[in-house]
Amino acid sequence: MTPLSGHALTRREALALVGALALPASGCGVVSAGPEASPSPSPSPSPVERPPDLVNLHAFMEQLGKANAPRLSFLDPRWRSLEDWKREARPVYLQSLRYAPAPRPLGAELLAREERDGFSVETVRIHATDAYDIPARVLVPARRAGKRPGLVALHCHSGQYVWGQAKLISTPADSAELKAFRDRVYGRPYAELLARKGFVVVVIDAFYFGERRLRVEQIDPATAPSDLRELIAKLPGLERETPDWLAAVYRLCGRYEELTAKTLLAMGATWPGILTWDDGRSVDYLCSRPEVDPERIGCLGLSIGGLRAVRLIGADPRLKAACVTGWMTEFGGQIRNHLRAHTWMAYLPGLYTSLDLPDVAALGAPGALLVQQCARDTLYPLEAMRGAVDRLTRIYAKAGAPERFRGSFYDEPHSFVPAMQDEAIAWLERWL
Repeated sequence: MTPLSGHALTRREALALVGALALPASGCGVVSAGPEASPSPSPSPSPVERPPDLVNLHAFMEQLGKANAPRLSFLDPRWRSLEDWKREARPVYLQSLRYAPAPRPLGAELLAREERDGFSVETVRIHATDAYDIPARVLVPARRAGKRPGLVALHCHSGQYVWGQAKLISTPADSAELKAFRDRVYGRPYAELLARKGFVVVVIDAFYFGERRLRVEQIDPATAPSDLRELIAKLPGLERETPDWLAAVYRLCGRYEELTAKTLLAMGATWPGILTWDDGRSVDYLCSRPEVDPERIGCLGLSIGGLRAVRLIGADPRLKAACVTGWMTEFGGQIRNHLRAHTWMAYLPGLYTSLDLPDVAALGAPGALLVQQCARDTLYPLEAMRGAVDRLTRIYAKAGAPERFRGSFYDEPHSFVPAMQDEAIAWLERWL
């Protein structure tokens, strides 16, 4: 979710923005859907039906959604073979991404290496295209016999543009604000736990985050929207990574998402296409490493990281297992009053006429897929989350691999707390 405030922030609002983008974790209760349990989530209060965001235009939008309902799902009776369906559906999906640059020769520049308890951390820049390299850290387990499974760990959005890979990996230099964010959303830097479990883990800064964020402090106030000029002018005088500085950067990066998305579309690309290609380059790099078994590659992520995981398994058949947390829904259920909650990074123009989000995830079948939903997540209608899990349950059953899908609902707000991580790790250990 992206904070898009329309007024200058007070200090109190700045502190609230930094502190409240993720809700505190609460006690955890889970019910799983799939071959082992019921698909119903833990009981949660039914949300009050709100008027549609687009008021008088909503009826047209709803009719448009019905007219354009996805026509290429594996659940259509005409598809009997999963492989036949994927041969037709995957090219449609890949075409919608609108991003396939010429890659540089595969490799990476090693910038630093650090030994930790049970694993090492390599800071690298993965060669990507002539336009950019991808900043990343690779966590390598302490020496063990044989090749290890590899994981792409995908960081969230959460309106926190200053940090990318830092959300999942700790350093002694972490600011108090970063630690507080990580504690609220994740409870622990889980990439490190995965490395201690024996996985080789790569975490990149996604486009627009971390090292790759928009440098809003370089914007000329005279060129900015009038309501942002004062904030941009004040930014150089704020101390880095203080609540005031973070809130200013978040507000500015959030506002400039729209212009970034417009520019990408005008140049013939899509934001999801860039994210997916870069995540696929992470897979290329993992498979090239001597410690990694290229037949045992997986991915996992929360929020936009979960959506990145969906798109990656849809695009790349090398993925054998995945965990998608906090980003699985039927898009049709979002249109009344939930689409405004999401970043521009979430939308692929035109794909809905062919494939809904669960259908994209199903392109990874029969690869093992765990979908974790937060029953108190207000970013998605509960019925749309339930519908997506039901759809995937039926797809995997039709594909003859019901045991390879599980949908779990936790009585949590939007988060990836340790109990959820434990389930995800057990799932990945089982299948990789």
